[in-house]
Amino acid sequence: MRTSSETAGRSSTHYAFDSLHALPCGCVAAIYRTHPWDVQVVAVEARGPHCVHQQHEIGSVLGLDMGETDRLSR
Repeated sequence: MRTSSETAGRSSTHYAFDSLHALPCGCVAAIYRTHPWDVQVVAVEARGPHCVHQQHEIGSVLGLDMGETDRLSR
């Protein structure tokens, strides 16, 4: 599984790490909160070795303001 080298550096004054979620395809999505807007940003942090979803690239944003990560495995 490839992982992002940027994971530790992504928290800033604009983004705060919230949680990680394993997707059914083997990828890992991270939930960040933006400040001062309080919007959720969902991004791919690790790509599963057998994932077939082209949009699941490390660092890509999968959604904004989404409450359920199971919708991300589209």
